[in-house]
Amino acid sequence: MAIFFYSIFTLSLIASAIACDRCLHQTKAVLFTNASALSYGACGYGSSATSFYNGHLAAAVPSIFKFGSGCGACFQVRCMDGKMCSKAGTEVIVTDLNNKNTQTELVLSSRALMAMANKGMEQNILKLGAANVEYKRYNFHLPKY
Repeated sequence: MAIFFYSIFTLSLIASAIACDRCLHQTKAVLFTNASALSYGACGYGSSATSFYNGHLAAAVPSIFKFGSGCGACFQVRCMDGKMCSKAGTEVIVTDLNNKNTQTELVLSSRALMAMANKGMEQNILKLGAANVEYKRYNFHLPKY
């Protein structure tokens, strides 16, 4: 009987860790080279998306996108390279689905990627086109269109 309760407890811990929406996650964020695709992405915001967070846009994997309910979700994203990136990071908003690049959870606009960089390092991070990041969701949603 004790094994049964231990198994249930362990499974519930695993499920809560997997489903943690507000936890700090780590991934590699990559540059989305076609900015217009992000603004006209799967969320349907159209050209108004470029005004959200000064164009700090992101495409997210299906587990974040959640069949469209993840549209407008906001994340604090921070680059882990202390030499190239600031500790503050930047905020991004999900405007599109990333189902093509399975190596990352977030594909960022150039503005979002550059916003994470230390002063004078913006072009370096763009040339790399990717950065190891940590991200966390926070409570802010744009209205659905």
